[in-house]
Amino acid sequence: MKVSYLPVAAMFLFTACTDAPKSDKAATTDAQEEKTTAGTSFKVDTTASKVEWVATKVTAYHTGTLNIKSGELIVKDNNVTGGNFVLDMTSIVVTGPAGSDAKANAKLLGHLKSPDFFAVEANPEATFTITAVAPFSGTAKDSADPRQESISKYKVANPTHTVSGNLTIKGVTKNITFPAQLTVSGSSADAIAKFNINRKDWDIVYPGKPDDLIRDEVHLGISLKATK
Repeated sequence: MKVSYLPVAAMFLFTACTDAPKSDKAATTDAQEEKTTAGTSFKVDTTASKVEWVATKVTAYHTGTLNIKSGELIVKDNNVTGGNFVLDMTSIVVTGPAGSDAKANAKLLGHLKSPDFFAVEANPEATFTITAVAPFSGTAKDSADPRQESISKYKVANPTHTVSGNLTIKGVTKNITFPAQLTVSGSSADAIAKFNINRKDWDIVYPGKPDDLIRDEVHLGISLKATK
């Protein structure tokens, strides 16, 4: 997966900063059976991989990151056919927006770790396991947006595959389907995906303040690099 790193734009329209990012919406269903996939295991490089998130409310937005604890991509005949990764929920960080107040971000971080959101003490890990990979068919549009600070665009411009997998957050497992770019070159395999999920599907239902409600959609940008 190749990620473009671009500087954050300083200004943008008010509507852009309060609505959920314009991204592909992951189709969400009940958890699916997880089957063993034949192939060669490529270990995820946790230092070269990352997950970014963007959450919005009526008046503002927040950005942040999560560390990948471990993972693998399964490769057969030069194609990614399966895989999984583990997110370290204790590593969640609020990174922005750029210029935001550090004390306010620290207060938000404490709230995100609480039972109102991710209940990190009881659920220190989240997981994703691929259940199906198919060639991508359809059209894709690129979408630039200054809020995602490192993975700088909200849609995969040239998806190669459609990926389905079981995502477990806060002890709740749902299957999600989204476009992704999967590439294999020699001893390395890369994957990039960018999509929105509805937090309420994982029992994250804290509404926010009555006059500043939190949007249900959360954006995830996932960048994985794995080596044999």
